Amino acid sequence: MPDGPAVFEGDLGTPRWVDRLIRSAAAAATGVDPKRVPWSTPRRVPAGRSGHYASALPIRLSGTARESGTAVAERTAVLLRASPHVVDAAVEGVGFVNITLTPAARAALVPAAAADGFGYLTATTAWADSGSAGSTGSAGNTASAANTGTPVSAANAAETDSDLWRCSPLEEAGSAARAAEWAREDARTRVNLAAGPPGAREPAALRAADPGTGWRDPLYGAAGAVTPAARLLAVVGTAAARVAFCRADGGREESGPGLPALPTAEAPGHWASLTAANPAFALRYAHAHASASRQWARDAGEFHPLPPGALTAPAVADLDGPTAAALVGVLFDGPGALASAARRGEPHILVRYLETLASAYHDWRETCGLGSGELGDRYPAAADRREATAARLGLCAATAGVLRTGLFLIGVSAPTRL
Repeated sequence: MPDGPAVFEGDLGTPRWVDRLIRSAAAAATGVDPKRVPWSTPRRVPAGRSGHYASALPIRLSGTARESGTAVAERTAVLLRASPHVVDAAVEGVGFVNITLTPAARAALVPAAAADGFGYLTATTAWADSGSAGSTGSAGNTASAANTGTPVSAANAAETDSDLWRCSPLEEAGSAARAAEWAREDARTRVNLAAGPPGAREPAALRAADPGTGWRDPLYGAAGAVTPAARLLAVVGTAAARVAFCRADGGREESGPGLPALPTAEAPGHWASLTAANPAFALRYAHAHASASRQWARDAGEFHPLPPGALTAPAVADLDGPTAAALVGVLFDGPGALASAARRGEPHILVRYLETLASAYHDWRETCGLGSGELGDRYPAAADRREATAARLGLCAATAGVLRTGLFLIGVSAPTRL
């Protein structure tokens, strides 16, 4: 049997890295040409089961290898356990392989996501960079520019940012139902651009983010609105309307208690509230808090950026705490959620993922302090406190980057101030 899978160090801990690790081990275990091994599509293991991430790749390779999925999984697991970044690899069911990473490998996802939120969330197509059989991109199709019938793809990506990432003016839709159709089509177009074949460069709006982005919506509270769509926007604002429309799943009348799938000015439900009962407010508040926390640290002289290279022991220990590890796990789910939303043409998959991320962020930030002065009991040494603070601020940056990208893809701005 081969010694083990190839050792990959770049983007350690990310879904792309885990995918390459599993595919490399499976190829070595079966003798299948690595170029013929499909994506492993790693997914986070549900609570209560062994491991961090699971893949059904051995089952998919069983036909090619002419043996059972369980046999392929067992040999793949042996090779995975030889990786210095893997604590354990176990076989589950008829051929699933579940891997447990070292705390350092799992936490390494944070600096990768913190450095480039757009690049991290849209890295699904980058899984194809090793020439696997699944290298056609997660969306694999072109998107239609909103309400124009013009195909948008890598072939005509020379369009300006404003053309490539344009959104429909919902206030001109007339009816609320048509505004909902436009909002969902806008989201599908942007999601497909982000998760589809290479060529959709990062939007200028994300590259040059305004550190002082506020909550103001020019249509919120606007006087003289006549059409149902315009009146709705005057009551709930553009952000809440887009989240409401994109959150809806199928033909359900509500996407949650007090959250009509098709709100109106007369019956907006919680979409008109500025509380956590409004998912749009909760998402934007989580981004604002994560962004503002980093600015507060700067203002207090306690901003410590994550250093390049491997994370230090105090940083790893802090990111391995229960709520921090849970947030890291949700961050891991991001690229897969985007790929699924693109593949199925269902923006609500991305919206619900963003809500899960915001909830995990709030759970984490309620259990930890972000200043070095609040870490004294756990980290007596000043250097250790700095490293732990850097880890926490990095987790804020990773969360903010993914939230900001996800909100942008559904046409919603991300405030940076509370």
